[in-house]
Order: sequence, then C-alpha cells, then structure tokens
Amino acid sequence: MKTKMKKDWYGREKSTEELHQDAKKWISEINFINDEIRFLEHLLSSKYIDCLSSGLSQKTQISIKKISEEKRNGQLLLEHILNQESVLSDLINTNSVSSNTNFLETHKKLELKMDTYVKKYKRSKKQIFEIIEKVIKKTTQKKIT
Repeated sequence: MKTKMKKDWYGREKSTEELHQDAKKWISEINFINDEIRFLEHLLSSKYIDCLSSGLSQKTQISIKKISEEKRNGQLLLEHILNQESVLSDLINTNSVSSNTNFLETHKKLELKMDTYVKKYKRSKKQIFEIIEKVIKKTTQKKIT
C-alpha cells in the first residue's frame, strides 16, 4: 500500500496507510476522551453537594452541560471517522484513492473537526478541574476552622 497522493493542506504526499493511521489515532483519542468524560462526570457527581454549598452551582451546571455536549460531539465525530474509514477501504479496493478529491477534502475537514473538538474538550476539562480545586480548597478551609 505505498500509493501516494497529494494532501493540499500540507502540500506533500501522504500514503493511504498514513490516512488510515490518522483515523486510528483520532478514534483512539476520542475513546480516551470518552473515558476521561466518564471520570469527570463521576467526579462532578461525587462533589456536587460540595459545589452547591461552595456557591459554584451555576458554574457546575454550565460545566456539566459542556461536558455532555462534548460527549455527543465525540460520538458524532467517531461515526464520521468510522464512515471515512469504510470509504477509504472501498477506495483502496478500487485503487482510486488518489483520484478522489472529495475523500481527501473530507479527510481534511475531519482533521480540522478533531483539532477543534480536542481544544474545546480541553477547555471544558480545565474548567471542571478549576471548579473541583475551588471546592476542595473551600471544604478544606471549613475543616480547618
């Protein structure tokens, strides 16, 4: 599978194997983020009462909505990636990957969507950690006094 093709956004040739590796990496990343989201949901639910008593209920609700949105976005993105992988497989079988500019454009869009998804998720994750940090500090202060 050493077929090479141009990827306009990089101006270099990329093999079908490299395109497949991109998709595998994205799938792995989404699965890892899903695991982290489960952890964050558990963390927020276990600290929810403390968040309310610390006066952070509005920020907590916003974070819960954002993380739920990221979870849905990740699932949609995963479906698109798996579909793209299926198309890649069909194109490899017909030996027409390099001539299919629509596939390459879709791959480029998926790459941009993945970058955006990861950045948004990291912002949401950071906000949740900031909330939990504040809650822990306030509960620790209450225990000390």
